[in-house]
Parts: sequence; C-alpha cells; structure tokens
Amino acid sequence: MSIQDVGSAAALQTLPEVRQSKTIIFAGKEIVTESSISVNISAEALVKGMEGHTAPTKEEGEKTAQAMATVRNANMATYSRGPSLASEFYADPQSAGDAVKFIDFFQHSSVNADDMAAALHQALISPQASGDYTTSAMDLSMTQAKLNEVVSKYISADYQQQASEFVAGFIAEKADQADQMNRVVLAQASTLAQSLGDTAQASYHQQAIEQLSAGTHDSQTVRNHMLSITASNSDSDSWFTQFNQSVDSSGTLPFIRDTEKNHISALQQQWQQFTVFLQTAKQSDAAQESVKL
Repeated sequence: MSIQDVGSAAALQTLPEVRQSKTIIFAGKEIVTESSISVNISAEALVKGMEGHTAPTKEEGEKTAQAMATVRNANMATYSRGPSLASEFYADPQSAGDAVKFIDFFQHSSVNADDMAAALHQALISPQASGDYTTSAMDLSMTQAKLNEVVSKYISADYQQQASEFVAGFIAEKADQADQMNRVVLAQASTLAQSLGDTAQASYHQQAIEQLSAGTHDSQTVRNHMLSITASNSDSDSWFTQFNQSVDSSGTLPFIRDTEKNHISALQQQWQQFTVFLQTAKQSDAAQESVKL
C-alpha cells in the first residue's frame, strides 16, 4: 500500500493521550489530578517519520528502558501521598473522626505526610481526664493554639491564610457541637424534672437552654474567654498563667479547682511535647532534603 493509499484510507490517526498526573493517596483512597493532551498526526506523516530509521539494537533498547525507569522512579518519588493508615491520626478516636477534614493540609504541607499526620494528631487530642466545661474550654483553646502552630510551621506560605481560616471554622464548629450537646442534656434534665413534679428545677434547665440560644450561658462565656487567650498571643507561658488566674478567680469549690489546675498542668505538658516534636520533625525533614541535594 502506498503512502497515498494510506492517507486516503485512514485520513487522520489519533495517538493515545499523553497524560500528566499527580496522584495523592489519602486514607487509602487515590485522588488523581491530571491533564491530557491529544496529538493528531496523519498516517502520511507517521510513515515519513519512520523513513530512514533502523530498529534499535538490543543494547540500545536496554539503555532506553533503564533511562525511562529512572525518570519514572524519580517522578514517583515526587508524588504527594497521604500518611500511613497505621498512624494514630486514624486510630485514635479523638482525631479519627476529623481526619478527612484536613486533607488540604497534606496537599499544602512543607513536611512529609507522616509528620503532618502526627502533628495533627497531637493537636487534636486532649488530656484523658474528667473535668467540667472549664476544662473543656481550655482543651478547645489549646487545640486552637496547636492547629495554628501547625499552620505556621508545616503549611506552605501560599496556603497559610486559607489554612488559618479553616482552623477558625473548625474551632467554631466544635464550639457549636458543644452547645448542641449541652442543649440536649439540659432538655432531657428538664423533661425528667417535669415528670417528677419538680417544676422549679425544670424551669431552671429551661432558662439555661434559653441562655445557650442567646450565647450567654456560663459555658459559652468561659469558652469565649479561654479561646481569646490563645487566639493571637503567641506567648505560651502567658496562656497557662491566664488559665490559672481564671480558675483562681472563679470561686469554685476546692476539689473542682484542684481538678482544673491539674488539667492545666497536663495541657502545659502536652504543649511542650508538641512543640518539641514540631521542631525535631522539621529539622529531620530539612536534613533529608539536604542529603538529596
């Protein structure tokens, strides 16, 4: 068949799409972003392109294959990936429920995925101890502080504003969830008191529900104060000083005050461990990058 016959019979041939993709593996699922280019080349051009070319020797073919494998492996090494599913970030109930919400942190991370997962896990956990709405407020305040620190230390500069906005929304969502839980508990208590004929107690719980709706309940006032302590001030020593001052001035019973102060000590210890981890992981990543260079 002549070149003219090929051209008239087949017109334009379409080569397979050339795809450029970036694969992100997160929580066991692949997220692929890709672009493709379709190249249309006539059959005549294909035949002309092959004229004067001899088949490569076995040695040349092997060298080409090795070169392609080297390029492929180098590209695979640059693909972003999610953290190991064995990470405590997924295993610990305190962080597992919120893990998927932080996918953008991994896509804009300046450290490896496992270090990011470990940092987020530490940011989302609180001391496992009994307490009250004051200790819960301090927990949320420290979660805010730790997440802001992750943004500052581990998120690329071009995404830090968006990440900070996400953290603010995340904290607001947690606060709303706490209010909803309080509302449910108070409604149940009011119903029980009413069924027992204790109208005074039922009325007391109803007033508390109204305060929640108005944003003036004691739990909300305390939480807002605690959140304000770590919102912008980066002096961690002052955080814990102000936490202790708030407890001292609250006028609570001695055993409650002791519980709250012990909780502050536990929070301070967590913060110290958290900051050491961030610094160590950052230095380790920097050392690995310098070795590659």
